[in-house]
Amino acid sequence: KLAESLGLPMEVTAMAETDWEESWKENYTAVEVGERLVVLPYWLSEEDHGNRLPVILDPGLTFGTGTHPSTQMVLRAMEKHVKPGMACLDLGSGSGILSIAALRLGAGRATGVDIDPKAEDIARENAAYNGFTAPRFTALTGNVTTDKPLMSRLSQTHYDTVLVNIVADVIIGLAPVLPSFLSESSNLICSGILDSRLNEVVAAIEQAGLTVTSIRAKEDWRCITAKRSNPL
Repeated sequence: KLAESLGLPMEVTAMAETDWEESWKENYTAVEVGERLVVLPYWLSEEDHGNRLPVILDPGLTFGTGTHPSTQMVLRAMEKHVKPGMACLDLGSGSGILSIAALRLGAGRATGVDIDPKAEDIARENAAYNGFTAPRFTALTGNVTTDKPLMSRLSQTHYDTVLVNIVADVIIGLAPVLPSFLSESSNLICSGILDSRLNEVVAAIEQAGLTVTSIRAKEDWRCITAKRSNPL
């Protein structure tokens, strides 16, 4: 009616039928990360990416699709530190992307922990897309800073690589318990840290008895790698 009142020409065109439930998938493409990994939505799992190791996900389920700078920095650090046969612990596992990547890189087993019960099912489902099931991949729900039975269960093992890709406040809160999961030779990889919070996170990690060995940067985000300062 407004167009008519202004004397503007009108044209009506029928739009082609669209499967809206499927069309959102067109926005997702493979993401090559580092030198060895490629993150793929499950419907592109057959794409050829040469010798890159596929990390297959359902990107519509939860956080962790490989596109965020914080996740990409962790994956690059993992390429350097994760070796065949290692045990990995992924705190704040979300989609399970880091656990799956660790297994693709040769880790013997990976354990993903998230406070959201839905994340446990999602991570297990994504792991299955990649052919990983228990006991090689284990998904758990809980908060390691408050759930004593969970903490006791996890701390029975020292992990070769511990991954924490969350946010600065959560990393600071986790810092006191992180040494419980690390041996003298283990690596802690933390990301999701804005540059403006870097000093706070470094201080919390050092206060917990860890030594920062490297800091990666991508855009406004930072990724820290650390080790125990003293032998057990």
